[in-house]
Amino acid sequence: MRHFWPLLLFVIIALIALSAYQPAETPPQASQSTNRIISLAPSITETLFALGLADNVVAVTDYCDYPPQVLSLPKVGGLINPSLEAIVALQPDLVIISSSQGKIVDQLQQLNINTLLTNNTSLSDIKQSISIIGERTQHQHQAQLLLADIEQTSHIISQKVAELARPRVMISIGHSLGTNHIKTAYIAGQHDFYNDLINLAGGINAYQSTLLKVPSISSEGIMQLNPHVIIDIFPEADDHNADITEVLKQWNNLHYIDAVNHHRVHIIEQNYATIPGPRIFLLLKQLAPLIHPELDWSDIL
Repeated sequence: MRHFWPLLLFVIIALIALSAYQPAETPPQASQSTNRIISLAPSITETLFALGLADNVVAVTDYCDYPPQVLSLPKVGGLINPSLEAIVALQPDLVIISSSQGKIVDQLQQLNINTLLTNNTSLSDIKQSISIIGERTQHQHQAQLLLADIEQTSHIISQKVAELARPRVMISIGHSLGTNHIKTAYIAGQHDFYNDLINLAGGINAYQSTLLKVPSISSEGIMQLNPHVIIDIFPEADDHNADITEVLKQWNNLHYIDAVNHHRVHIIEQNYATIPGPRIFLLLKQLAPLIHPELDWSDIL
């Protein structure tokens, strides 16, 4: 199973890595077999299963645990340092990789292993990845159906919030524990899918600077941002020892913040909240009612 801090750290590292490494694009090879696919990221694994390719997936990473069927599949190591020996031994037709892991591509191509690179930095990238994987695996129709469902939900939400005032929203994707208040938090910046989700759900990112990919902010900095809504991404409740009640107390001890004073600090524990694959749009359904509780959201829930 995934562990809370390692996975969030991977999200942080991945976002930083995207700005530092831009691997060459791998050309499409639709005519080649994709009967044996290895996925090197949870988001890719979830996409493959969502497209009906469960029988084609022969291995995943140690951090892939959704859907439950993947728990019985062979593992090829971690997200950052998968085992090349294990990959080669499984004789894959295709290895699908996230662009944040791009350096692995060179190693696999030197071993004559077909690779497909996907990007999941933004919501647009996530949708494009679904399309690219569908095309490469001859599952274009399944990809189109999945994308149509995503677009329908996104359209409904964007239309409902179009004319409303946009509250300042801060999404925390990791912070210090074991203290009486939040001392340091990693938050969503302007360059990731969380920022896109905030905008689509009718909010505005409380952090407006474009200088940092993954801002690290002190409690004083949070007070200066003064968000109207705070969303604390805290997935895999059974994999961490934190008491959620105590975490809420940490936030509530940050006085003079609108979100705290108006009881608009929300903790999201769903495990899809850090996985930039098809299920990240479930997070959109969750965020919209938290950002605009004055609306009736029964049509998307």
